[in-house]
Parts: sequence; structure tokens; C-alpha cells
Amino acid sequence: MMVPVAIIGAGPAGIAAAIQLKRSGIEFLLLEKDKIGGLLNEANLVENFPGIPGGLPGKTLSGRLQRQLRTAGINTEKEQVLHLGYQDGCFIIQTEKQHIAAGKVILACGTLPLPPGPPLDTLQPQGRLFNSVLPLQKSRSKTIAIIGGGDAAFDYALNLARKNKVYILFRSEKPVCLPILFNRCSQHPNIRIHVNSRLTHASVNAGAKAIILKTLNPLSGEKNELACHLILTAIGRVPALHFLDPVLHGAITEFQLQKKIFLTGDVGNGRFRQAAIAAADGLRAAMEIHAGVNL
Repeated sequence: MMVPVAIIGAGPAGIAAAIQLKRSGIEFLLLEKDKIGGLLNEANLVENFPGIPGGLPGKTLSGRLQRQLRTAGINTEKEQVLHLGYQDGCFIIQTEKQHIAAGKVILACGTLPLPPGPPLDTLQPQGRLFNSVLPLQKSRSKTIAIIGGGDAAFDYALNLARKNKVYILFRSEKPVCLPILFNRCSQHPNIRIHVNSRLTHASVNAGAKAIILKTLNPLSGEKNELACHLILTAIGRVPALHFLDPVLHGAITEFQLQKKIFLTGDVGNGRFRQAAIAAADGLRAAMEIHAGVNL
């Protein structure tokens, strides 16, 4: 199968690119391995997307983007990309179902969570440790510990605290989240924030009903212990470029300069991961492709 443009990822960046390419009359294929909307589905509230006074839950905004795709007559292929290489002047995409050749590629594939290290890594096989809030959204009357001090950790806490008790633990004295998120969590009756809390121990007790976490305050040396049912990590993310052929990965900057590969949204924006920025990236990529066709 050969297409002029392949879009990998159907979050805000991929969706915006697809809609603009459709408007421009350029044929493309939109691939998404999981849920349309990407990390929007995990967001408690999106407040800085233009045109939405008061904000919207991420899941609701994601639903609107899905409807926009349907209204535009755009189909999304639910396929996971296993490998992306370059051969004989075109990009070769291998999915679980097929091989696709593309003249240009828009990478809108987002990021992957960093894996936890000791002592949390021992809990992974026991089904108590998560790096996404989605599997926990139906949790009720649980005690959930969230590890991390960034926006994601505090946003997750607000999401889960509606029906659960939530602890937020991070190593430093101050979080790195937005003040508005910190204030909301500080005032929430179901959320407790633990600063200067470095994890030293994590184990499931004999009854297998609770996880025992032990922490150390690196400044005072004070030790603390708390119990929870589930743990959610929010300790950072990395670009989801694991499927790129090593040769292609090494030449990606050159392909970007040639306007053959476009890194859009979270995959190329480092810490500046926002839905509005991602959508703008996707729109620009599609416009640059259209401009190149008309040169």
C-alpha cells in the first residue's frame, strides 16, 4: 500500500494534521494504536484550549475531536506501528497487519512513561503498579499513592480523588506543577501531599490487601510509613520513537530539514506538552506539506 502521507498517532497533533490534509485534498493514512485523543483521555481538566471557557474534561474534548474526524469523513486505522524505516526514496511502515509505503510521515505518536526503578519495580508483576490513570478511573474507596511532583501527578490526583483517598509523594520540598493544581490538591479533602518523601521500601503485606510504603526525608532524616491499595507513577515521559529504524533515527534531523518527516506534538516538544501546542504543530505540518506540493 502506498500513500503520499502517513500520520502516526491520532492525538490532537495527528487529528489536526489529518483534518487540514483532508481540506487540502492530499491523500493520507491516519494510524492509531489505542484511543483517539491520546493523552487527552487521561486529563482531568483541559483549561487552556482556545474557545472552551471553563475548560473541559480531557475525555470530553477527546470525544469532540473524534466527532470532528467523523464529520470530516476521516477514517482512523487502528494499528500499532512496529517499525519505521526508509528505503528507495520512501518510508516503509510495518504494522501488525500490513506494510505501508509513504512519501512523507507526520510523527504524532506522543510519549511513553518512564519505567519505575527500585523499590517500585518489584510491584509490577502483582498488578498494583500503574503508569496510566485510565485503568484506575473506575476505582472506588481505594487508597492510591501517586509518585511524582509534576502537572500530571497533581492532575491525576484530582481525577482519582472524587471517589478515592489519594497520597501524592515526591522527593523535593516543592512540586514542579502549576500553582493552580497544587492549590486545588492542597484544598481537596481526599488528597494528602507528602513533600521530601523519597521511597525506600515498597512491599505487599501478608494479607495482600495493602502496599506498605516507607519513605525517608532527605533533609531531616525522618522516616515515615503509609499504606495504600494501588500506586500510580508520574515520574516523566520520553518520546515514543522506539519503532524507528536506528539508521532513520540517526538521520531524522536531515529528514526534518527536507520536510519529509514532521515531529509534531508531544513527541517533539519536550516538557511543553499541551493539547493546543500539539494541535498547532499538526496543522502546521499539514500546511507545510501542502505548500511543498504547490511549489
